[in-house]
Amino acid sequence: MLRNIFVFLIIVVGIFYAAQGPFYALLFYLWNAYFRPEQWVWGGEVLEMRLSLVIGLYLVVTALLSTRSLRLNTRTLLVVLFAIHTILSALMSEHVDSSWAAWIDFARVLLVSYLIVILVTTPERMRLLLLVIALSLGFECAKQGWVQLLLNPGGQNNNTVPFLGDNNGVALGTMMLVPIFGALAQTATRRWEVLLHRFFAVGVFFRGFTTYSRGGFLAAGVVGLFTLARARRKVPALIGIAAVALIASTAMPQQYWDRMRTITASGEQMDSSARGRLHFWGVAVRMADARPFFGVGFNGYHPSYISYDPSRGEWGEDRAVHSVWFGALAELGYPGLVLFITIWIVAVSSCWRARRLAKGDPARSDLNRYATAIETSLIVYAVGGSFLAAQYSEMYWHFVGISTALYLLAVQEAPAVEEAAGESIGTQPGFARWAASGK
Repeated sequence: MLRNIFVFLIIVVGIFYAAQGPFYALLFYLWNAYFRPEQWVWGGEVLEMRLSLVIGLYLVVTALLSTRSLRLNTRTLLVVLFAIHTILSALMSEHVDSSWAAWIDFARVLLVSYLIVILVTTPERMRLLLLVIALSLGFECAKQGWVQLLLNPGGQNNNTVPFLGDNNGVALGTMMLVPIFGALAQTATRRWEVLLHRFFAVGVFFRGFTTYSRGGFLAAGVVGLFTLARARRKVPALIGIAAVALIASTAMPQQYWDRMRTITASGEQMDSSARGRLHFWGVAVRMADARPFFGVGFNGYHPSYISYDPSRGEWGEDRAVHSVWFGALAELGYPGLVLFITIWIVAVSSCWRARRLAKGDPARSDLNRYATAIETSLIVYAVGGSFLAAQYSEMYWHFVGISTALYLLAVQEAPAVEEAAGESIGTQPGFARWAASGK
């Protein structure tokens, strides 16, 4: 009952603010997507409301009616090209019906990513967007992370997260979320808010760490290294990272560390899971060699696997590719993989350039920190995603949109530096001023 009341109160508030403009409708949509209230409450009342469809339609209509600029540039056009390529891949798939159905869902993801570019036009809006994403996804994850650490340290958490999937997806998503909480803590001005974001960051980290995912373990290492490398105050950052590492090293049992050691194992030392991944990647290459231009079809690795499996079912008949890179290669062909890698490189570059433009300017220090966080999350995705079929991950493509919005914000406030990208960007009044500005 309490969960239902909590969710319905948020829905009422979301409807109220969504009526004030498309940006707030975007926030409402992202809350629903990341939190998945229909999976969190008891009963089917929320599911029957079809919130995703209703909010999504309202968001698209209001955004199209109110937008002043399509904000087309190299970054958005690359995503458009990728979308066109995935359409052709779906239409030429070996399993057209299932590929096309999956592509319809992916089209929604790309559309929301583009709407982020259009609607996030001020640093205050960027903070609100990141705050909604972080709290919506991190609320339950942080709770489970802290409870597990305090009541069952070292135990494996196999609970799925509706937005992220199984343990590998949870590990990747939570590690991508940790830098966002770090940036929110750095840009907050209230002491309690700083502590709250750091509390969430630690809980979310341990939620991902206790999945026993090897890809998540590598992603955790990336988070630690980049946090230290980009920290302005190295000593406090090093102390914090060392404290978390000490807790992790003492809390996790030998079973955990034995599993992590298989990452660098070779030959007979590999466990069946690691050997299986190598086999699945080989199958992906066979698919791409057989259909080099459009692959076996959008989201088509699963149904096509058995037809390309040289072991004739030794590893099963319906398997995942376990890699964003080999997944893009198998399902979209070599041109699709090139586009996919290019978009990732451009997204990271957008964050780097936004950081460079904002560096040394106290008035734009928040943009610097947001760009650093998204850049870290994108690198975490590249590392952790190398062991997970997450090439169409909603969270990743949203972050691609955020990277473009950050770059345009940095350019907007430094037109003399980047004249080529200077565009007229409208603003709208914000709500919850304390959350938007951190003041």
